[in-house]
Amino acid sequence: MSKKLGTFLKTALFFIIAGCALLIVFAVTERKESYIKNEAFFEEAKKDNIDVLFLGSSHVINGINPAVLYDEYGISSYNLGGHGSLLQESYWQLIRALDNCKPKYVVVDAYMLEKDYQFIDRMYEDSSDADRQTSIDQLHLNMDAYPLSKLKIAAVNDLVQDPDIRRQFLFDFEVYHDRWKELTGEDFKKLTGNLEVNSLMGAEMRYGVKTNVDEYESALEGETLPDITVGGNYLMKIIDECQRDGIGIVVTYLPFSATTTDQIAANSAEEIAAMYDVTCLNMLKAEGIIDEAADLNDHGHLNVIGAKKVTEYIGDYFSSLGIFEDHRGDEKYKDYDEAAKAYKKEFANYINDCADLSEKLNLLRESDLNMILFINEDSDALTDSGLRHLISNLSGSGAIDEAADQGGPYLLIKDKTLGETAESCGLTNLEGIHTALGDLNYIPIEKKFRLLYPTSDEESNFLYDDSHTSEDIQIILYDDNGDIVSHVYFTSAGREYVLS
Repeated sequence: MSKKLGTFLKTALFFIIAGCALLIVFAVTERKESYIKNEAFFEEAKKDNIDVLFLGSSHVINGINPAVLYDEYGISSYNLGGHGSLLQESYWQLIRALDNCKPKYVVVDAYMLEKDYQFIDRMYEDSSDADRQTSIDQLHLNMDAYPLSKLKIAAVNDLVQDPDIRRQFLFDFEVYHDRWKELTGEDFKKLTGNLEVNSLMGAEMRYGVKTNVDEYESALEGETLPDITVGGNYLMKIIDECQRDGIGIVVTYLPFSATTTDQIAANSAEEIAAMYDVTCLNMLKAEGIIDEAADLNDHGHLNVIGAKKVTEYIGDYFSSLGIFEDHRGDEKYKDYDEAAKAYKKEFANYINDCADLSEKLNLLRESDLNMILFINEDSDALTDSGLRHLISNLSGSGAIDEAADQGGPYLLIKDKTLGETAESCGLTNLEGIHTALGDLNYIPIEKKFRLLYPTSDEESNFLYDDSHTSEDIQIILYDDNGDIVSHVYFTSAGREYVLS
């Protein structure tokens, strides 16, 4: 009897060890993107800390910044947007989220409302295999972090037609088991609980800048899609679910370079929202929210500056409702305070490290640093209308265009510490410009020798360095104390700007 018991215990121990080993293997080989994005959601949901949930595609994940919403309005939120997410995916994202929390409000973006197919692995008959595979891959970002449950099974069955592909989402070891060659040290951090998670409460900021503006024919006023699409039906299901649960709901259509079809879809979103007496913030129609020549990362996505503007637009709307408590400084919401600090640090670090001239100039609009920009005469930068637009945004004037007409040079001093902005076009001198560096004088003597010096130290010249006489663009950043943070040089060649 004791021998049989011993055999049983050894066998049981073997299976326990084998099972633990398999769980470790599963945890290590699984892609971590979904956990990185969603781990903070589960933590804040447990604490009942989420006032607002944001749903939608990459337009949302890149276009709404919960760190800004919290820092400026004290509203706690989580960005559950997913790359390529259709409205049926947003619906199931909502249902799974409500299994963990109950927010005061849900904001759902209606981009891709015109899509009229049910299954992401089937799409349209003429869809390419590459597009189908991309759609499948993108769904993993929203799905993988959620444990297997009846709810997850229902979501997968509704979104995916092929049984083999369904198993990838329900038992994702099938798709990740061969990742051994890709593994890095980061993959093992999940075992120790040290995996670095998304610091922006689900958002992902883009820092590029698209300066050319796409032009599309405007949709007719009130023109809508001829029929209710699959996307439209799921938008109605999202609204139904929120209203049934007593959750406020706002429909949005975030701004970007919208085609005529996009504009028509946005009109349809307005129409559906009106059917339910729900607010629709169609930002394609609201003038002045973004600058398409500065606030987009690419055709379809906002950059970090555009995201800040859109977040503030939504924050102003929520503030007008008067129903949200200001959580700033509340110990219970310390992770949101940390998220706001992390965002500011990330933003400042990106400006300092940025090697792209257009990006750097664009980001400096939102920087606390003071700056000096110098562009030498005959610089190719003066013929770049997109770059000139970014400089005009910084200066608040069109003087850069005047300098371009004269062939340069151009100098901009923007001192936020003392609220001073000064510009020189051509051979115009500047005297006694009040800055944190001291009162500055500028004298454009000759092409390779420009004087910019404080009146208290005429021997100093901020614009001259023997090792940088050939570069035609300089940017000097300095802080409130007058300490120079960085001094970088660019050389222009056509529309290419090379950091020296």
